[in-house]
Amino acid sequence: MKNRLLFFVLIFLPFLSPAQTGSIEVSSGGFSFIPAFTSREPNLILNAGTNPKKRLSAHIMYMVRMKSITPTGIVLISRYKLINQKFKAIVGLHFPAMQVSENYQVTSIFGQELTLSYPIANNVLLGAFFLHGKGRNNDFKATFSSVHANYQRNKWNFLTQMYYLDLGDLTGVAETISYDINTHFQAKAFVNFTPKDQFFISTVGLKYTL
Repeated sequence: MKNRLLFFVLIFLPFLSPAQTGSIEVSSGGFSFIPAFTSREPNLILNAGTNPKKRLSAHIMYMVRMKSITPTGIVLISRYKLINQKFKAIVGLHFPAMQVSENYQVTSIFGQELTLSYPIANNVLLGAFFLHGKGRNNDFKATFSSVHANYQRNKWNFLTQMYYLDLGDLTGVAETISYDINTHFQAKAFVNFTPKDQFFISTVGLKYTL
């Protein structure tokens, strides 16, 4: 198991080497831009990207099942800051987002996103996020909308989301809590609840930023 994990990390290093940002996270669950789609399966989550402070940036997220060391998903994203003042508006393209089953069946989804944010205090940020996705080799089609508040105090960060997903007519609430252990390590906890189907999920993770 350890040898396979080391082998995978070494394979991913070429993606990190030209990147300006990067992180590796071990989580008791997966990650999804749509909280209701978060996996309960332990995952290794790797991120790499160009400088997010630039007007145009590119990112890759790679998720791997911890149990079998098989890919869970790969997301390629390009983002552009339409408005880069105190009020920010950022558009993004997912080209594509790919989900991989344990028997290596790949489902690809092309998406468009819009992120809006505005600080109402030094440590409080309000925002909204919109994501529309359509399957390339499947009939998936959904629009996700959320409003969120981000509160930061010392080493603590609290992100609260309220959202609506037109697929299944779902509403939900999600909370992400993180604590900066030091300049590299961050502890994370996530919970999500959708009242319609009484779906509840919680995950914990440890993130290392390069």
